[in-house]
Amino acid sequence: MFKITGKDLILLLLYAPGRTGEYNEKIEGRTRLQKMVFLFEKEVYPNFKKDALISEEDLPKFESYHYGPFSKQVFDDIEFLIGLGFVEVISSDEQIDMGEQEEYKQWLEETGIEENWGSDNDIVIFEKQAFILSDIGKKFVEEKLWPALSDNQKNAIAGLKLNCTEANLNSILHYVYKKYPDFTTKSRIRDEILGNVLQY
Repeated sequence: MFKITGKDLILLLLYAPGRTGEYNEKIEGRTRLQKMVFLFEKEVYPNFKKDALISEEDLPKFESYHYGPFSKQVFDDIEFLIGLGFVEVISSDEQIDMGEQEEYKQWLEETGIEENWGSDNDIVIFEKQAFILSDIGKKFVEEKLWPALSDNQKNAIAGLKLNCTEANLNSILHYVYKKYPDFTTKSRIRDEILGNVLQY
């Protein structure tokens, strides 16, 4: 039986329609994409579990860290798909939200890509990016992944993407922090996030 991997999940999230209703709608920022994968695991996965299309062991493993639920694997998978030519990085005109730069820095440190960040007072250059499928990535999803899903599964992924592309990142973080407190125990921005008023 055909199985979907964690990398495939990222491709499916990028391909699904969001707030514009168009397929292959971009997703703004690594942090937003990571939290979408987390919410898939917690809230959408039951729609996939019954037919064994994706197994639980293939889902990225999340842990509580400095900026909420974090999975190094998700960041690694994004970079792999970029290197493979399936995902393109485009510049974003959205503002950098709370914790985005720090979460990216955390991933760089864990992978060893950048080991010398200097003191906490140093300025780290961070450019917010958006992600979209390349032509070859879109073709792969249309031919191999999307047809393997049931209509209910397609709707579930599209519904998740709609919610996560309509809301600003702070609203998504607020929702995640409030509903899944076990993944915020080590967060450095918990009080700030929970103190924010949701704005859609």
